[in-house]
Amino acid sequence: MVRKLLKHELYALFRVLVFLAAAVLLFAVTGRILISVVAAQTGDSSVADTLLIIIIMFYVFAIFALVIGAYALGINRFYKTLFTGEGYMTLSLPVTPVQLIVGKLLSSLIAIFAAFAVSVISMLIFLVGWNFDVMQMIYQTLGALGETISQVISLDPLSFFERLLCYIFEIPMFLLVVFAVISVGQLFNSHRKAVTFGILIGVYVVWNILSTALMPQFMNLETYVSVHLANWIKILIYAAIDVGSFFFIKYIIKNKVNLIA
Repeated sequence: MVRKLLKHELYALFRVLVFLAAAVLLFAVTGRILISVVAAQTGDSSVADTLLIIIIMFYVFAIFALVIGAYALGINRFYKTLFTGEGYMTLSLPVTPVQLIVGKLLSSLIAIFAAFAVSVISMLIFLVGWNFDVMQMIYQTLGALGETISQVISLDPLSFFERLLCYIFEIPMFLLVVFAVISVGQLFNSHRKAVTFGILIGVYVVWNILSTALMPQFMNLETYVSVHLANWIKILIYAAIDVGSFFFIKYIIKNKVNLIA
């Protein structure tokens, strides 16, 4: 049943996301052609540079719109199918709250990764035939990054594994926290959207304050005590937030959803 639910969620997400992805790819192709035309026909270098900056800015905005759109679609699907009129139909399905949360989380993550993949492909299209110096700089940067990763793996494979594990817990954390905040917001009898937005802002502010305060502590811990200890503390924090958010959402859906559906 989870597979069917995931398939349904992916269809609902990608029938919108595919248009955003197509727009980004089309913009990459169009932008690349426009840059070639500007470079070939514009004699004034200042005008050419200005047009180049404008094209790149619009292209960057298009990529941001695609990635943010993927996040927004996943969050909207969670809210719409559980806490609006569609919730009656969703909750009538022969699935458990755990299966519902897993299906919505996995489908959202797949949509987000797909958006990032399309962004990378569009970048490759946008950079085809670019100035040789720019291409060489990008190649050197990627090469240096690959070499750094290889050195980390060869010198300290445990640290690489820890960082990878940290990312595994960190990536779904944002979605789970937002899902949890949306669930809390639906417990209020009035102004639910305003309350949810206010809680989101509060969580964002608190997270930034804690991150700013704890960052020097983690850096000192890595430098003077153990990088492995610092990594595992981060892993445990992210895992605790993930698990806590997950089971809190489950509790709301299972025990309180009848009050808010």
